Amino acid sequence: MVHEEDEGKVSEDEGRAGKASRKPVRIAGIDVGVRNDYIAVIQGDRVLFTGRLEECELEFEYAGIDAPLSFPVRGPFRECERVLHRMGIRLLPPFFIRKVAVRGMEIADDLRSRGVEVFEVYPYATRVILNIAPKADKRRELDEIVKGIRRFVSVDDVGDHNIADAIISAITVKLYLEGRGKIIKGVDGEILIPSPESNTRPPRPLP
Repeated sequence: MVHEEDEGKVSEDEGRAGKASRKPVRIAGIDVGVRNDYIAVIQGDRVLFTGRLEECELEFEYAGIDAPLSFPVRGPFRECERVLHRMGIRLLPPFFIRKVAVRGMEIADDLRSRGVEVFEVYPYATRVILNIAPKADKRRELDEIVKGIRRFVSVDDVGDHNIADAIISAITVKLYLEGRGKIIKGVDGEILIPSPESNTRPPRPLP
């Protein structure tokens, strides 16, 4: 049975947020590819780094990975993906992009071993829900997507659609940590998406 976790997770204990000695939280978004993986690291409303994953030396506490992190137990789609379909959000079956999925799982395992909390995200779903130029072609109309991204973080020119997806992945996790997202869960996987009211609901303090 599929269910949704309606409220974003702000903290696991009361002492996790607001400690003066704690550095502001850093969040990574990772766009997984067959040949190259791209990453964006954000802190607050600033983009600290964009580039290839292997070039990033920054540490971060949370990561949103743009790749399936599990495979369906039956049929072409996982339960969480069927929920997205019912929302009018299109996507490819995990087995159709098997190499990307396997690579995403490898990255997720590596990050978890380093203490990073990992979420599966889907930038196109975020674009649809937050109206970040959802009909724009991300290769030919990237500027329109970047304009939408700037509603959430401060970023200079983005010359690559993979970097744009990485930034959107990080934004998705940021909104969730602020209480403006939800996780669609099923028996064979889960996907983190922003809440539709993320454009208007005030954020909670980050952990």
